[in-house]
Amino acid sequence: MSEADQWNERYRESDRLWIPDADASLKEAMATIAPTTALDLGCGEGRNALYLAREGFQVTAVDFADVALERLRTVAANEGLTIETICEDMYSYLTSPHRFGLVILANIHPPRPARLDLYARLREIVTPGGHLYIIGHHVDSFGVTGPPDRDRLIDEDEIRSAFDGFTIETLTKVSDIADHGHAAPSLVALLQRPSDPTTA
Repeated sequence: MSEADQWNERYRESDRLWIPDADASLKEAMATIAPTTALDLGCGEGRNALYLAREGFQVTAVDFADVALERLRTVAANEGLTIETICEDMYSYLTSPHRFGLVILANIHPPRPARLDLYARLREIVTPGGHLYIIGHHVDSFGVTGPPDRDRLIDEDEIRSAFDGFTIETLTKVSDIADHGHAAPSLVALLQRPSDPTTA
């Protein structure tokens, strides 16, 4: 069974797998960013994509789980929101020539080698002057919630190194209430790509 099939099975087991509210730190970050084109990678059921669309962003939502995307499309249609949904593996999608003023990577935890590859691709898909928002389980959440493999957790040094040359507007550890009720630290990063593409 493929990873996409496994996730579709997880989604089918309940009416909603994740909480419906957008990440609080994303809402806070968007207070300083004007609506632009936005990409939500691994969007799941679309809580962040829906929030951005409500705020006037032109949103593209990518996930390889079509069950989750169908839930996103249903909510968007009921609210009269326009969100482009693409059922595709995020690594594959990141080879496309598209560029976005805002890119969201929320709660995606691949192993470290794949994660560093993902970061390298993210550097290129953000438009010069655009922003990248990342949230994920901090290494300090190990054993509390999130992936049981420490290698899949993130820390501040990893972000600083992977996005050298970007402006770090936010890099902070927050205490989030996770989808299944656990309070555990997450790392939030809001990064801006330099306006001159030759410097990033």
